Amino acid sequence: MTRSIRKLLARALLAGAAIGLAMVSGAAAQEPRPQALQKLKLGFGTKIVSPMIANILIPEYLGYYKQEGLTLEFFPLGPNTVVMEQIASKRIDFATGVPTVQLPVVAKGEPLPTMNFYEFTYPFKYGLATSPESKIQAFSDLKGKTLGVSSLGLTDYPIFKLILKRNGIDPDKDVSIIAVGEGVVGGQALKRGAIEALFSYDTQFGAVEAVGIPLRYLPLPKNVPHIGGFYLTTRRETLKEHRNWAVGIGRAVAKAQVFIRENPDAAAYAYLQMFPESAPKASTLDQQIAAIKNPIVKRQAFFSSYDPGVKKWGEMTAAEFKEEVEFLELADKIKDVSGLFTNELIDEINAFDPEKIKAEARSFKIPRS
Repeated sequence: MTRSIRKLLARALLAGAAIGLAMVSGAAAQEPRPQALQKLKLGFGTKIVSPMIANILIPEYLGYYKQEGLTLEFFPLGPNTVVMEQIASKRIDFATGVPTVQLPVVAKGEPLPTMNFYEFTYPFKYGLATSPESKIQAFSDLKGKTLGVSSLGLTDYPIFKLILKRNGIDPDKDVSIIAVGEGVVGGQALKRGAIEALFSYDTQFGAVEAVGIPLRYLPLPKNVPHIGGFYLTTRRETLKEHRNWAVGIGRAVAKAQVFIRENPDAAAYAYLQMFPESAPKASTLDQQIAAIKNPIVKRQAFFSSYDPGVKKWGEMTAAEFKEEVEFLELADKIKDVSGLFTNELIDEINAFDPEKIKAEARSFKIPRS
């Protein structure tokens, strides 16, 4: 074979190789690349991360947000007024909303910057507890007593004041109400006698009971209305421009609610994997799960509405918002509640197979060393 022929063959081989590489790279370019997840910020009205919103938090660990093309970062912002300010100023994308903060804004004639699109906790989750040996037996025994709430900036404080007022007790003159902190510290304040009764809500009481502090619950007055719902809320322009974000978040939360009810132990484990600092110190995994599970179980009862007519996850009613308006004594200033919420996303949010989620929950294996 002459040298010239060998050169021609070599060039042909190189050309063929180049064509082959081009075909491979072209094929690779045509393969769909993994789509980047949309990062969103969600704020809520507590000072610390809490199992009370496990149904919002654990979808990140369970992959439910990822299934919607989303990933969420969570921000405990303290008072709900701060949460409202943060979402109105576009520092966060989504938030937990409470009527006790939203309605006074509307009553002033100001436009509410957000729209509630999913109810993730239904009322009424509040209660009044004393130590078992206390002589307090009813609300009528509270006059002259020192009473505790978690914070003067959270919803339990204004709701407690209004309940007292409705039952003939002046919250500013007849009793002394002090902030004792969230969770276990409230129970400790009750145990050591710093307060004589604690007004709080389901998950806070669950955290107290989980550490072995006994509580006795007083019967609530009959005139306590169905108030205290918690909502997912976002700016109106976000609902218009990024409807899929709101649907995705709502659907992920709904799936988590099904998961929690089917396997609360697994839900507690998922929460601990996300927030290991929440675990009791020097405790076994089973003890840690039990401590977190208790408030989660307390809260799961309120994933469903008290109204038998509400069948879908997150669905809201005008009647509930009207009760909130009346309870806050704003009926003369707020005549129409339709602008406070929308159920337009609820059907899409509920478009998933709950039996599949239940099966996932049952098959979830908690690692045991």
